[in-house]
Order: sequence, then structure tokens, then C-alpha cells
Amino acid sequence: MNYAARQQRAQQLVQEIGLPRPLTSETLHQHMEHVRQKKIVIMQAPQGMVDSGICALWLEVAGEGFERIHYAPTDSAVHRQQFVNHEFGHMILNHKKMMMPADRVALLAPLIPMNAIVSALSRSSFTDEEEALAEAIGDELAMILRKDASLSRRGLETGFGQVL
Repeated sequence: MNYAARQQRAQQLVQEIGLPRPLTSETLHQHMEHVRQKKIVIMQAPQGMVDSGICALWLEVAGEGFERIHYAPTDSAVHRQQFVNHEFGHMILNHKKMMMPADRVALLAPLIPMNAIVSALSRSSFTDEEEALAEAIGDELAMILRKDASLSRRGLETGFGQVL
């Protein structure tokens, strides 16, 4: 898929999930929980995972009724949100999570016992179409968040807020 087609597909998929507006990181998180029909816990990744080159991870743990997104540590709230947006992109695409190799699972220790991982989807590169489309969706979400943030700062315009 070429870049323009990928961007168009990302816009279509984001439009189809009916995001609340104005969109904030909090309302996006809540909406994705509604779409997935389960809680999504978002937290910083352990250093071992980051050292291995993984910048974000979406997984389920046996016995937990929720999904997790782990993101690489960063001082930038925008960068952190982009990691999360990318994983939301995989969720919107309904990508299947697959078992990770044991050496990758071990990078999550001691946060999660190795035998508790049910499935995970991790990314460390943008080499295939699934990753590229998830990133395009992440970018689309970021653009909406940015646009809506400016609306929120100045307030929703009504007839009274417009120039007569």
C-alpha cells in the first residue's frame, strides 16, 4: 500500500470508531476501553524491554481481565502518547497478538511472571505493512488530539463566540 492510500485507510478506520470530541488522551483511552470492552492499563516499560529495542508493547496476562500497553520511558508527553497511539492503532486494526519468544517475555520480569503472558504484540521496527498502518492510525489520532487541544484551550465556539 502506498503512503497516500495508507493515510486514507487510517483516516477511515479512525472515523469508523466514533471518537468523542473534543478528544483528549483521557477520553481516547476511555473510548478504546469501550471499543475493546475491557480495561486497558497503560504504564512505563521496564528497562530490560527498552534496552532490547522495544519501544511499545500490547499484551494480555493470564488471570487479568484487562490488557496492558507498556511504553518506553520518555520525558516527552507527546512521544509517550505516540507510543500509546500506535498500540491503539493495532487494537483498531484488530491485529492478533502472538506469543512472544521467552527471551522477550523475560524482559518484562519482574513485573509479570513469564508463565502468565497470554499473548503480546510488540514492535521494535516499522518494516512491514501492519506496523506502517498502525503508525498511520497513531499519527491520525495524534492530529485529532492536537487539533482538539487547541479547541479546548479557546473553548468551543458557539454563536456567541463568533464574530457577528
